[in-house]
Amino acid sequence: MLRSTDAAKFWRWFEEKSDDFRFFREMEPEECEEIFEELTTRLHLYCTSLFFEMRINIENEGELIITAEGNEAFFDDAEYLVSRAPVIDHWTFTALIPAEEDNEGIEYEDLDLSPSEMWFTAIEDENQPEKLNLVIHFRDYELVKSSEHLDTAIFLLLQSLLGEKMFARYINLYTMTDLPGDTAEGGYPELNSLPEYIAAMKGERNIGDYR
Repeated sequence: MLRSTDAAKFWRWFEEKSDDFRFFREMEPEECEEIFEELTTRLHLYCTSLFFEMRINIENEGELIITAEGNEAFFDDAEYLVSRAPVIDHWTFTALIPAEEDNEGIEYEDLDLSPSEMWFTAIEDENQPEKLNLVIHFRDYELVKSSEHLDTAIFLLLQSLLGEKMFARYINLYTMTDLPGDTAEGGYPELNSLPEYIAAMKGERNIGDYR
């Protein structure tokens, strides 16, 4: 009952502020920062382990994504909150970060990463056979390895490639290193083919979808 009440309080507040978020670009910077900080505060009154991404298109239509940042223990909380969302004009609500079609990569801090210019080796985890340990290969690893943001950027890229649920379900660890030799000769698949690789693995092992 408490979760239901807290969800209802969050959505009542968000509905009141929904137009402010749609037109946040027209706000003064201080006002904009304040309203997004309040969104975090209101969300954490429901669950302190949930966060959000907000996307506003050129027509000022918004999408609010509620994310657990890969923490499976709070997936149900994110999905429940979104299931209680009201219908609000010009808004859609999504539980957990979805996989992006035609993923061209991400720009994060000092990094610009494209999955079509990265490759991977997948290693089965002996203790968790349904999961993979990934070695992600860069042709120019020396240019990026010193960035303090590399690990976070790779996490965000993998999550956008696979979606939050699939990432949590099938990826255990990941490391980064150079690309040894020629990609064609070495047989390393491009990183953007990772969703298909996991789909094939699921079929071979008869692994069910995440619930």
